[in-house]
Amino acid sequence: MKEKLNISHYFLFVLIFASIFLCYKMINIYLNPIIFGLILAILAKPLYERVLKKVKGRTNLASGILCILLIVVIVLPFMILFSLVIKQGIISFNAITDWVMVGNLEKFAQLYEKYLPETGFLNDIDMKATITNLSTNSGKFLIQKSGTIVGNITAVFINFGLMIFVFFFVIQNEKKLFDYIFHLIPLSKDHETILIDKIKAVSKSAILGTLVTAAGQGVAGGIAFAVCGLPGFFWGTVMGFASLIPVVGTALVWIPAAIYLFIAGNIKSGVFMIIWSVVIVGMIDNFVRPLFMSGSANMSTIVIFFSILGGLNLFGLAGLLYGPLIFAITMVLFYIYELEFTVFLKDQDNKKQTKETTL
Repeated sequence: MKEKLNISHYFLFVLIFASIFLCYKMINIYLNPIIFGLILAILAKPLYERVLKKVKGRTNLASGILCILLIVVIVLPFMILFSLVIKQGIISFNAITDWVMVGNLEKFAQLYEKYLPETGFLNDIDMKATITNLSTNSGKFLIQKSGTIVGNITAVFINFGLMIFVFFFVIQNEKKLFDYIFHLIPLSKDHETILIDKIKAVSKSAILGTLVTAAGQGVAGGIAFAVCGLPGFFWGTVMGFASLIPVVGTALVWIPAAIYLFIAGNIKSGVFMIIWSVVIVGMIDNFVRPLFMSGSANMSTIVIFFSILGGLNLFGLAGLLYGPLIFAITMVLFYIYELEFTVFLKDQDNKKQTKETTL
């Protein structure tokens, strides 16, 4: 027997939505680590089941082992990478300063005046003094902002700790949690399975696709820089992070590098940098990411592109995951809608065909 909605039900709905909104406002700043913790718990469930058997059903111990594994896999490599990047970054900064001080930018000014003599606005500019002041001011700016940088790094570790905390409790209670959520959602069991399977597929594809693409472009870029006699590890790492930026991506790194090589007189190295970056580094982004996303998530390349672009615009770096995930869930909901209203939609199609035939 279906229960008829009355005023008390509508009042209950208002209270539920109001309480959900207040909960959202309270945990808004913690949503990213919570969501990432949930997704990691979903993806790590098969591994958790294996570990749980090994430890004879002790859930806290199994969850703790996986948390330690996550810390070892993510934090330790990050700390080693960060220390090496800082070391080579200092070397690169000193090398750039020395390069400026020996008069290389004056060569650039001479080339500019030789090939573009009509403008000649560089005649009244002391290039060395200008760039030296810029370098000095950049150093002062970095010193002034060092507190902010340290604060941001601290925030990253705090969010990572929250993510591990959520992961620890969710992974051992995942079935109860999702059973309760789907109990409240008026969808059939089959539709619930389709939805959760799509979330798993897209999350895995987005995370792996992003990491593999960034690592691949970073390695390829590092090779190019090393061949050209520049610090390969540092600039390769920078290119890896730059690959996360849509549209421009790694070009933010290799284009200035190519210009520097041309100014320094290393024409062959400059040409090599451009060809390698366009062909090899660009190919990784154009093939690897779509391969992961379209293969596992069954999404076309153009949908992947706009979902990532829109996700980054709306959510920042987390949009690399959220964008494709939202698009995929939307596609699943349309699929469920099509299944639920198959008879109605077919009837509408038949009416359209009949009308077209009559006309």
